[in-house]
Amino acid sequence: MTSRPMASGAADSRPIPVLVGPTGVGKTAVGIELARRFGAEIVSADSRQVYRYMDIGTAKPTAEEQAAAPHHLIDVVDPDVRFSAGEYGRLSREAIQDLADREVPALVVGGAGLYIKALAGGLFDAPEIPRALRQRLANEYRSASTDALHERLSAVDPVSAARIHVNDRQRIERALEVHDATGATLTSWFERPVQSRSRSRGMRLVGLRRDRAALYARTDARVEKMIESGLEAEVRALMDRGYGPGTHAMSTFGYAEMLRYIGGELELKDAVSAIQQRSRQYAKRQLTWFRQTEGIVWITVDEGEDPAGTCEKIIRSFPDLLF
Repeated sequence: MTSRPMASGAADSRPIPVLVGPTGVGKTAVGIELARRFGAEIVSADSRQVYRYMDIGTAKPTAEEQAAAPHHLIDVVDPDVRFSAGEYGRLSREAIQDLADREVPALVVGGAGLYIKALAGGLFDAPEIPRALRQRLANEYRSASTDALHERLSAVDPVSAARIHVNDRQRIERALEVHDATGATLTSWFERPVQSRSRSRGMRLVGLRRDRAALYARTDARVEKMIESGLEAEVRALMDRGYGPGTHAMSTFGYAEMLRYIGGELELKDAVSAIQQRSRQYAKRQLTWFRQTEGIVWITVDEGEDPAGTCEKIIRSFPDLLF
């Protein structure tokens, strides 16, 4: 099936179709099938696929898959760059507007709840921090323990400190970074009015779900496939580029465990087990997030169902999803 001509300006008012769901549920394959059928291009909403050189461990669409359906917001920044949800919101809206200008349907696909919220204009307008300053602050934070950083945050922004778990180093550093760079707390930035909300288009949220046991079995199998596909070699190549344990993106699941394996801290089987466990935990957090999100219509993917079959279910439920 190919796309039908769109009336001029129609794409500006039509709700943006957004395909969501937990890691391992099959969003990539279904999204590509939908895009291929309707001549759409995909705007990725994956918080790890924005990083260059990190392909296998993030299950990034392959070159062949990206040729079948053009993707946007993949390979955006280097692994040592912090990429915020606010930045994603700005870039994703720009990508969608560009597609509308070219009269090409846009399909958002991903599982990063904050990215979806940012696209809708539901996040505060994050302050822009110069890269050199970000790097200097990151180097400063690196020498401190997570507990020490949390205590420091408690002193300057007790509201954020109470909201952020003591072991969530990434969010602790982000809150400190905002304070140290701007002199204002992250809490105060949250309280400022969001200018982009009035410009945001509506979204039509389609969620993919599977039986919990089947989903976890798929995530476990996907980790084993990543190992077979060369995850260790990918991590070593990243290390050769200078991206090691202190690099922001390398703390995510798959990469952190392989770094520990390469460093002799874990046996390979233990590293694989740890990656599988963190993958399942991430899927569980995603499901919790999306259950709390209003407006998602869920499509159940049956065991053995191929992407084409899932697409048919979606099209029957949303005959005007892209048109």
